[in-house]
Amino acid sequence: MACSKAAFEASRRRVNEAVTALRFKDVRSTTLERLKITRSADARVVGLSQPLKLGEGLYHILDRIAVPVSSDDLIVGRILEEVPDGDGETVFLETVAAWNRRGIPPWMGDGGHECFSWDRLLRLGLSGLEDFAQQQLDRWTAAGADGETCDFLRGAIRVYQAFRHYARRYATAAREAGLTGPAKNCEAVADRPPQTFAQALQLIWLVGHVYCAMLSQNPTLTFGRMDELLLDSYRCDLAAGRLTRRDAGDLIEDFYCKNNLILGRGEHQMSGASDKATGWTRNLTYDAPQYVVLGGRRLDGSDAANDLTELFLERVVPRFENPVIVLRYTPDLPDRIWRLACDRMRANASFMVYNDEKIIPAMTASGMDAQDALTYTMHGCNWPDIPGVQRAVHTHFAHLPRHVLNALDACDEVSGIDDIYACFAAAFRKEIEDVFRAFRERRQGWDAQAPGRLRVDDCFLDGPIARARSWQLGGVNYPNMICAIASPATAADCFAALDELVFASRKVSLMALKRALADDFAGAEPLRQLCLNAPKFGQDDDRADRHAQRVLHIVLQEIDRAARRGDADEVIVFNCLETDMRHIRFGGELGATPDGRHAGQPVSENTSPYPGASRNGITAMFRSLSKLPFNRIHSGALNLRLQPALFAGEKGLDRLATLLRTYFDMGGLQVQISLANVGELRDAQVHPEHHRDLMVRITGYSAAFTDMAKPAQDEIIRREEMGG
Repeated sequence: MACSKAAFEASRRRVNEAVTALRFKDVRSTTLERLKITRSADARVVGLSQPLKLGEGLYHILDRIAVPVSSDDLIVGRILEEVPDGDGETVFLETVAAWNRRGIPPWMGDGGHECFSWDRLLRLGLSGLEDFAQQQLDRWTAAGADGETCDFLRGAIRVYQAFRHYARRYATAAREAGLTGPAKNCEAVADRPPQTFAQALQLIWLVGHVYCAMLSQNPTLTFGRMDELLLDSYRCDLAAGRLTRRDAGDLIEDFYCKNNLILGRGEHQMSGASDKATGWTRNLTYDAPQYVVLGGRRLDGSDAANDLTELFLERVVPRFENPVIVLRYTPDLPDRIWRLACDRMRANASFMVYNDEKIIPAMTASGMDAQDALTYTMHGCNWPDIPGVQRAVHTHFAHLPRHVLNALDACDEVSGIDDIYACFAAAFRKEIEDVFRAFRERRQGWDAQAPGRLRVDDCFLDGPIARARSWQLGGVNYPNMICAIASPATAADCFAALDELVFASRKVSLMALKRALADDFAGAEPLRQLCLNAPKFGQDDDRADRHAQRVLHIVLQEIDRAARRGDADEVIVFNCLETDMRHIRFGGELGATPDGRHAGQPVSENTSPYPGASRNGITAMFRSLSKLPFNRIHSGALNLRLQPALFAGEKGLDRLATLLRTYFDMGGLQVQISLANVGELRDAQVHPEHHRDLMVRITGYSAAFTDMAKPAQDEIIRREEMGG
């Protein structure tokens, strides 16, 4: 009993420490020690090639940076922060100014937004990865490789050595603090692959911690399918009596805590640079979401959810921002797992769900091997990965409402909506063909540029070391392009209004509507009201939904054509219905649109209908969404703000679980929810001290509502509140 009480108290202290850091850390808190040591590393590596700068510079940092521990640590890995005094602020400002306003020097090029080959790391360990890199260096040297290629591999070897040295330093610090278990785990992972659940989790955290807190500005790192990566070691430890289920849960919880301790304050997409935002220069992680993926189809055909899936869900702390949990939905997901997930979602945990029945077919359709497609993960903000073997080397945003207006400008004499669609397709075709042409031209130059700049993530992917080539120059199996298809709902609403008002009812001529758009509906409010009341996507109205389908079919057809699937020069493309929060900027740059939207107003975000369009409730909205060709879409966020009272208690949980399962079984792609009503959000603006724990979904990450700037808060409030 005493031991259980002690474990409970330690757990409570760990969670409270993380929550306190999230809610009350000073906005100006800075990883100043890291900046100072990195600055000394910068001076030390002058004259070296970039890969050697990276290797030697990282070793210098990890040899000198503090290795703080807490008596409650089960896994170790922390970074010191402080609010700079006058002298410290001067050092900070001078340092980032010398690095072009970034928190890392130019020879550190990592930008995160990816999933490492975690299975390879756990299988080989840091020592095995170093041995493999040495073998490749020996092979390339024997073949007479040039100095750049050899330096690329020498730099990678030094990176592995730096991580191993850091693990040994942490082992010493943990032992001196009386933390025997973490000390042994760090000693083990420094010299061999992990053999236990605790060692595996410690290794994952040490690599992730260094990458996120010391190396990569806005890392947004996915830790992979942890219920699969750690399952064998978990079960072996249980069988051998080395671990109890409670022990494993405490380790997972500490991992969750560590992911929050490294964060700054604020939110970057809508509130960045405000007085509520720490910013990337003070803290490389700032508000970057780190992801944990659970569930889904398995390579070995085993169940989509297992006992470790359940444990990871049980230990989710809804008050945390990180890690974001990504649950891969399958129709056979057990009810107890699904209800547990829905319970965490309704508690406003950082949580999203993706549908395997849509993402996997989309992956194979784009050219992924069927086995690779099964392994997909997501990183922030809602971008897909094939862990370790794929990296997006280019992202293009296709702004669909802009193409609608371009189509109208190109169409003077039309006989029907088909003519406007033809102009829309032609405008999009020209843009996307130019994008793919530029991509192919860039790709043709990769061989001449190889090996390229070494990044730390090259060392933890599967391919760059074997090929002695950065992933940026084709070092992985699938160097691909992402096409972010922006604001399909607004585009569909525009076509629906044109079809209804100009061609079906003939209430207005095309020329009159175009004049009204050019004048932002000045003096034409009755016409704008007609546009606003035209059919809208999200109402389960086939008149609008058919246009949403048609818009996406045209766009996807043109992307497929430009990608040249099956040809020798094919380009693998991930089609994502994504704006992130760019819908605000896209709308700000766009004139008035036929759906009744004024110039400068936001367009629709991600996969969502336009705010206010879903007048017939959430079920009708889900029906509209399920009609879309999601089996050709690789990702896309659906932000739902739900009324908390409707989902309270056991009956409320039943309602939520049934509602969301029905949506996914209908063919839905993704869901992420916030439970907060307008009154609560507005009160939080006035009385933030009473709402410190109010978490909201942004796009692929979460934020404390009271840490957001008022315009950002207003945008969250603008989102439509849905009933059951």
